[in-house]
Amino acid sequence: FKIEDNKHAYVTKSEKDARVVREGNKIHVYMTSMRSHFVPDNIEGIRLGDEVYFHVTNLEQDWDVPHGFAVKGAGNAELLIMPGETATLKWVPDRVGVQAIYCTDFCSALHQEMQGYARVSPAGSSTPLKWSTGETPEAGLPAASK
Repeated sequence: FKIEDNKHAYVTKSEKDARVVREGNKIHVYMTSMRSHFVPDNIEGIRLGDEVYFHVTNLEQDWDVPHGFAVKGAGNAELLIMPGETATLKWVPDRVGVQAIYCTDFCSALHQEMQGYARVSPAGSSTPLKWSTGETPEAGLPAASK
């Protein structure tokens, strides 16, 4: 499936177009997957009570490299996204804390590296919505915040 033919309403056709957008209590994560990472892979500022929509576009163009996507502890299923396609997973966090996001379909030798996190703050929190790629938390804050 050629990425340029993808007409999904929430497609993200390149990593530079990845972003996270808040619309009231709805958060849209425009995410890409590519061996062996997601962009973005670190998301902060989600609040308890938000509806989070992960719109994941598989940027692979090799026919045999699907990617999976799931949120640890979510009460719903995972996604399987074929090369060039976009799929959406709705997640409503039910607890405050850090939840892992990860690929659920073996995609390469570095498959286990294809992970990240979504940090959920209490309802009404003033934690700003922000995202990054490839950064790890240190003392509770993403590296970009230090």
